[in-house]
Amino acid sequence: MTTKKQLSLIVESDSNKSKIGILRIAPCNKDSNHWQRRKQQRGINNVMIQVALMYGRKHFYKGAVIYTLNDRILKQTPYRHFTDALRGLRVVCLDGLPNPQILTSYWHSETKRRVRQ
Repeated sequence: MTTKKQLSLIVESDSNKSKIGILRIAPCNKDSNHWQRRKQQRGINNVMIQVALMYGRKHFYKGAVIYTLNDRILKQTPYRHFTDALRGLRVVCLDGLPNPQILTSYWHSETKRRVRQ
């Protein structure tokens, strides 16, 4: 099985999934497909975003809520076997949980390079 398929099976059985609610795209005046296009270019899918929202470190920056996955967080979750695939994922939202309005998602290069033993 591929990594994405294994992740989706674990997310479906995760009890924390009920905290997320519905993933919504934040309203954008200029380019409504921006988030979908960028997500595809960066190799990020909805399952990865759900993991980041469930377990990511939450911090605030200029009115946005940012969820970041790192090694220390993933070590304590059922996704510890996918640390290399999820390390450095960031999801930027307008609103927090439940029902987040997602602005964008990307790989944070500094966190991606930092590997903890």
